[in-house]
Amino acid sequence: MIMNNQHAGESLATSMSELCSRFSFREILVATVIARWKRRRMANSLGPFPSWLRRDLALSDEQV
Repeated sequence: MIMNNQHAGESLATSMSELCSRFSFREILVATVIARWKRRRMANSLGPFPSWLRRDLALSDEQV
């Protein structure tokens, strides 16, 4: 599905206003911080790399 910028902006604004009406600022902030932390941990994880690549990079062969 392709959205133009105006439709995407309206959709985002609608989603944000719904989110703000359902949750407090503190809850949104805490959830955002946790989500960013988890995403960063996933990006730094070696788990998705195949074992042959970890061996070639002289890393441990076990899953992290």
